[in-house]
Amino acid sequence: MSNNDETTFKQRVEFFWKWFAESADELVHHIDLGQADLELDRTEDSATVPEVQSEIAQTVNAVMDMWLPGFNYVFGSEAGKGYSFTLSPNGDVDLRFLAEYWLSRAPEIDRWRFYSSRQPGLHGDFNIEIEGVNFSSADVRFGVEVNQEREVVDVVVGHPNFVDDDGINSQVAFIFLDEALGEIGTEMWIGKIELAGTQSKTPLEISSLAAEVVSLASMHQWEKQTPEKTYTGYSVEKPGEGYPRSDTIAGATCHFKLVGEFMEREGLLSGDPVASHGARFVYLAIDASDFDQENEVQQRVDIENQLNELLTDHGSGRVLGGATGISHAYIDLMLVDGEASVDLVQQSMELQNLATRYRIEPFFDPATV
Repeated sequence: MSNNDETTFKQRVEFFWKWFAESADELVHHIDLGQADLELDRTEDSATVPEVQSEIAQTVNAVMDMWLPGFNYVFGSEAGKGYSFTLSPNGDVDLRFLAEYWLSRAPEIDRWRFYSSRQPGLHGDFNIEIEGVNFSSADVRFGVEVNQEREVVDVVVGHPNFVDDDGINSQVAFIFLDEALGEIGTEMWIGKIELAGTQSKTPLEISSLAAEVVSLASMHQWEKQTPEKTYTGYSVEKPGEGYPRSDTIAGATCHFKLVGEFMEREGLLSGDPVASHGARFVYLAIDASDFDQENEVQQRVDIENQLNELLTDHGSGRVLGGATGISHAYIDLMLVDGEASVDLVQQSMELQNLATRYRIEPFFDPATV
């Protein structure tokens, strides 16, 4: 089946895993041969994409472009654990939710482990070359400072080869941070990042950074879930009128970027970032006129829980959060199986006697997809 606009993300993931299971032994063969080009990094100016790709790399890239375009990937071997395949959203918050869904649908394949974000590396010294400048991991240094209010560690990143272009320096700093802490570890634990050409205030080597961050988090008793499980609460000081969700009073979401931009714009956003992958970000607007005002939040949460269970059991999406309004309750969703997901939403609402009291509304203007 060829990739097209009618293929849902659930179907794309199923096609990918079917191919992977059938190709696993061949992939092991090529990894054992030392084919280090079995990776793809789509970041601008990246030096990790080889000029000449092997036949197997061309095959993998074609599969990725067919079913999972926009993601990075890398194969690896893990001592005593077999082999790994990592799908990375490359820091894209929207694609991160798709990557987590992809991982949740992974089959059990002998000798293979799968990850939905770049993992810590530190398998020895390595070099990054961008625009002819070489940055060795042996020379990078880090300074750390606790940010207790945000429960993160602010860092100073120093390298003697930093150039006059902070865009390049920032890219190098993030690569080193991801190598030390992993993609999610960097997002969870690192706050402000300062660049420093000199190293007088940056005493830590890259091999020591992870241990230092873990130690500081433990010392200050910071306990966090991974980003897709971390909910941010928000409130609206003065609800408005005349635009979608204008009556919102308060809510909580694990995709604050999405909801925050929607509320700030006071209207539909442009270009759903997951639509081209066969998924959608939408929300339910539920008439809450006869909800018990004292228990309205709990009533909404109960609806969320029942809906989320049905969607996840069928691999059709998930709840991202919800909000309470003056006249409506709102539930934020990621749907990944087209009309089948919509049917499950309808089924859940019918079971909860809400079939005539809700609407599925878009975050994004369909005309801009």
